[in-house]
Amino acid sequence: MSTQTLSSVATHVVGQYSQVGKLIVGTYRAGAQRFVSGANTRYAAFLNSRSLPLVNEAVRDSLIDVQQQFAGLVEGGITTDSNRAEQAIDLLAGGINGGIKRIAATTERVETAFDTTALTTVGSLTLPAAQVSLEIANRAVEGTKRLSARVIGAEVEVAATKQAVKKAVRRVKARS
Repeated sequence: MSTQTLSSVATHVVGQYSQVGKLIVGTYRAGAQRFVSGANTRYAAFLNSRSLPLVNEAVRDSLIDVQQQFAGLVEGGITTDSNRAEQAIDLLAGGINGGIKRIAATTERVETAFDTTALTTVGSLTLPAAQVSLEIANRAVEGTKRLSARVIGAEVEVAATKQAVKKAVRRVKARS
């Protein structure tokens, strides 16, 4: 087992919370895209299942096509924004980790210059509190992973719903 320092634990905590942020962004992306896809499917099913006045097959197909284009734009915006959020998380975590490294290097220089280990001793005394923070961060990652898996796992239910809607649409078309 390697010797942990306050800076290594702090860096690991930052990494864990960075992972939590990315999991949240990925879950948002998947959930929002699932929502848009479901709305698009329900819209098409609605148009195909009803006999609307002044709406013939060409108009219906045109309305569905416009809805699909709109859904594509929304999904593109979701993807772009979530990619930017992940980049911001990486940038923020990198800045914080850089600060941790600078503080550790400064501490080492001060101790060398004054021939003391007082700062390292203080760091050792605060290490248990840092390890508690790390354990909290680890649990946050695990909880976020479970939440994310539930949201992303719902994709299977959406796929089954889409197949059922397609069957219903085919039946309605066959009756027409």
